[in-house]
Amino acid sequence: MKNIIVIVLLVLSVPAMAQIKSASLMASGLTCSMCSKAIYKALLKVPEVKDVQVDINKSKYTIQFRDDAKIVLDDIKKAVEDAGFSVASMQVTANFNHVEISNDAHISVAGNNLHFLGVTKQVLNGDKTFTMVDKNFLPAKEYKRYSKYTQMKCVETGYMAACCPKNGIVGTRIYHVTL
Repeated sequence: MKNIIVIVLLVLSVPAMAQIKSASLMASGLTCSMCSKAIYKALLKVPEVKDVQVDINKSKYTIQFRDDAKIVLDDIKKAVEDAGFSVASMQVTANFNHVEISNDAHISVAGNNLHFLGVTKQVLNGDKTFTMVDKNFLPAKEYKRYSKYTQMKCVETGYMAACCPKNGIVGTRIYHVTL
């Protein structure tokens, strides 16, 4: 019986097989090309960033990550904020290998805990892009709309709480996302 319990616990705690490949973000608060350049330089200083492409007209940054780098999504947001601006939206592309999701599903992707909101039950395979819907990754009005998809408290704090599935550690950072 003990062996069965140990096996079940190991299966529940196995991270999803996925690698974060790139991100696309739009920044707000820019007024000139110098603003755009400040964000560009800040993003290039993030160790896991390999390359950044800029669309000045749309205030959009396409970020390529280094292979096998440990991606911390808050580092990207912090770089933009440290340059004096804010993230208006952010999409992340990861390569998934048979990862089942549904509304309120919690999975680990390349060391990042993700809580899916407003999605139907499905299996992710190949490159998929998800949208960050955490506070400070999009306007407050949009955050409020997505936060209605769950009753879990982690959506308010951005940290796993007692209400989260038991495969996570209470107090660990969790990102709220949608497809």
